[in-house]
This record gives sequence, structure tokens and C-alpha cells, in this order.
Amino acid sequence: MSNIREKIAEITEFPKDVVMDLPRIVIVGNRELQIENYKGLLEYSQDIIRVAVNNKQIIITGVDLCINRMESDTLFIGGRIMSIEFCSKNKR
Repeated sequence: MSNIREKIAEITEFPKDVVMDLPRIVIVGNRELQIENYKGLLEYSQDIIRVAVNNKQIIITGVDLCINRMESDTLFIGGRIMSIEFCSKNKR
């Protein structure tokens, strides 16, 4: 199914994140992170934030992590970001 959506995105020139319902991530240095198209918050502490996206998750680790703002489809994270990991939803 995702292969069909990818081909549709290429043919129509629509952004892949819109057609395929993929997360869009904007990183500003190691201090700010913006995740669009997230599905939910799985874990939150000053050291780790786990975010659900489609059938995967994004794991952000760092120091003094905080959620600066949550909107219906966009999450704004601040702090000193050390790593960003994409993995299957069943991890942890």
C-alpha cells in the first residue's frame, strides 16, 4: 500500500509526507525539534520522549527535554537533544 502511495506522490508531485501520512521532522541544531503528523505521546521525561508515528515510533533522548507546545498534529520539543531514533512500535 505504501508503495502505491509513494507512486501517487511522485506522479501528482504532492509532498510524500502528506500522501503517505509520514512524519515531517524539523531540527534546529540540537536544541529544538518539531514533529508533524504524530499520532500520540508514548513516554515523556527529561531524558527521553517517545512519540508514536503511524506504525512506528520516534525516540528522542537528551538532557532537560521538554514539550514546549502540543498541537493536534504538531509536537514542539526543546532541550539538549542527543539522539533521534526511528524504530518499530513494539520497542520498549
